[in-house]
Amino acid sequence: TLTLTLTLTLTLTLTLTLTLTLTLTLTLTLTLTLTLTLI
Repeated sequence: TLTLTLTLTLTLTLTLTLTLTLTLTLTLTLTLTLTLTLI
């Protein structure tokens, strides 16, 4: 059904966005830590 497809698409998009945000946050934290260590 259309509703099910929409729900699935939304869930997938949300999961992807969350994963991306987490990855970005982790990368930023790592970069900051490295920069602080080098200084």
